[in-house]
This record gives sequence, structure tokens and C-alpha cells, in this order.
Amino acid sequence: MRKTIVIFLAVAFTAFGSTAYCQFAKKGTVGLKFLDIGVGGRALAMGEAYTAVANDASAIFWNPAGIGNIKNGDLFAGFTKWPADIFLYSFALAKKAELPLFGASSVGFAGTLLNTGLMNRTTIKDVDGINSGTFAYEDYWFGLTYAKYLTDRFCFGTTFKYLHEQIADWKVNSWAVDIGSYYETGFKSIRIGMAILNFGPDVRFDVDEDQDGLVDEDRLDGQDNDGDGLTDEDLVQKDVPIPLTFRAGLAMDVVQNDYSKATLVAELAHPPDNEERYQFGGEYWYKETIALRAGWKLNMDEGGFTAGAGIRFPFASNANFSVDYAYNDWGRLNAIHRVSTSLSF
Repeated sequence: MRKTIVIFLAVAFTAFGSTAYCQFAKKGTVGLKFLDIGVGGRALAMGEAYTAVANDASAIFWNPAGIGNIKNGDLFAGFTKWPADIFLYSFALAKKAELPLFGASSVGFAGTLLNTGLMNRTTIKDVDGINSGTFAYEDYWFGLTYAKYLTDRFCFGTTFKYLHEQIADWKVNSWAVDIGSYYETGFKSIRIGMAILNFGPDVRFDVDEDQDGLVDEDRLDGQDNDGDGLTDEDLVQKDVPIPLTFRAGLAMDVVQNDYSKATLVAELAHPPDNEERYQFGGEYWYKETIALRAGWKLNMDEGGFTAGAGIRFPFASNANFSVDYAYNDWGRLNAIHRVSTSLSF
């Protein structure tokens, strides 16, 4: 088992490190960018440095191995108001379970939905989109998560996700896998978390160019295959990669007593279409009831400072209800406010 863990860590570090040699940031080169939007007031207030901290249902979005740390069950719901009246809704449910063949494990179900409402169609003649009607834009994913402690210190987790995006007549359905690990070093209280998110095939958008209800039916062979009087009018679609992201982080409890607990975290994230991000954060709990959080993200296009707070109180028997808020400075853009709730049972 130790040999398996060492091999896993070595491969992950090698893959993570190899991405650091990009000569420039390849911005605008991936699709389904909604997969990059972080969720959860707690994680976002800590500068998104959450891979080595994740221990609730929201861990599914950051490091699927994190749900191995829940005590019994956890239900999460989040809301984000993005610039330009874009709204992101997220949910997750994680539960300890005794599974046949696998034994003591943790399982989860999660998803996100991005909503923009209807947008005006624009054309050369109708640049404001006043007379051309509207179109829908929608993004969502949902998936199943499995996590298990392979030793008393090392947990492995994975999520299989179904992905969907539609922009007017353009749409795509695909899949992706997240893989994560959580390791308690045994030295002080240092934990190491690593995750590979959105590992999956490139996607190609299906489009009904002539709006006759058929998709890509006119093959590029010089013939009028669909009998509409036009030859090869369907545009050639190119494959687009999804945002494969590597994350590695450290967490350490610097204060822990009957009244207080303070945790410091640091993380390195490498997206496929931008430079590496360095993320730092901290969390302070008073009597496991009130939490104060702050963070800083380096190498961001806009902003970097984050902050937030949380409150936890008993809810029914053996259950706790939490509300978390996060503020994110976005420089020249409007600040972002996120709210999430969690029910531990």
C-alpha cells in the first residue's frame, strides 16, 4: 500500500510540475469555462486554497478525497452572483457508507447550474439585438463521487461528471473525471492535498446551421446532402479542450485548544489557459461556532484579496447548520459575493 501511495504522489507531482514550463498563458483556448468557477463561501473566503482543507460536502468541487473526512453526512448548497447578471447555483451531498466489496467508504452526489437568463440575438443589421429575438445559454454538470481511506492517513477520491453546455443552437454533452488525494503527514498537523480536475476528452459543439432541426447533416463533400439547395453549408467544427486543472496544497493548524482553532493554508493551482496561481489563506474558529477567514491570490488577472465569515449552530439532534459568506475583490470589475450553507448530520 505504501508503494502505491508513493507512486501516486510521484506521478501527480510530475504531471503538475510539467505544466509549469508553458512559455505563455494560452488564454481563450478552452471551453466549458464554467467548470473553473469556485463554489462555497468557506473555500472562496480562504483564497480558494482548499485542496488540503476540504472536509465537507463542498470538497467534491475542490478535492474529491476530502469527503473521506466527513463524520457522517453533509449537505451543501451555494449561490454566486457573477458579473453581468450571471448566477451560479451549486449543491452537494456526501455520506459515509459501508459498501459491498469496498467496505467503509464515502459517497457523494453534486452539481452546478449556471444561469444567464435570455440574451438578445445580434446580427450585422441588428447590432443591438432588438428585433432578432432571444436565445438561451445554459451550463450544468452533475456527478457521483467516491472516496476511501487506503491507510489510516491516505485517502483517495474520484468524481465522474456529466457535462452540458448550450449556446443558442450550439450544444455539447460530454464527461470528465476528477481525481484527488488527501494525506496526513503525521508531522505536527500538516496535511497535503492534491487534485486533478476536469480530466476528459476535447469537446465539439453540435450545431444546426440552417435551423432545419438536423445537426451537421450536410457533409463536406461538394454535394447538397440535405436537399436544401445549398452545398456544404455546415461549418467545420473544431475540438475544444475542457479546463484541465492541477491543484496541490498544504494545510497546518497553528493554534488548537478548547476555545480556538487557527489554520493556515497555501496552494498552487495550474489552469490550462493561464499562468500558475499562488493562493494563501487562513481560518480562525472560536468555540467551533464563529469563523473568520481571509486569503490572497497571486497571478490573477483582476483582484486577489478574499475575506469572509461563517457561523455554525446546532440544528436538531446530532446536526449542525452552517452559513458561510465570502467576498472577493475583482479589481476593475465588481466585487463578487458568495453565500453557501451546510448541514452536517
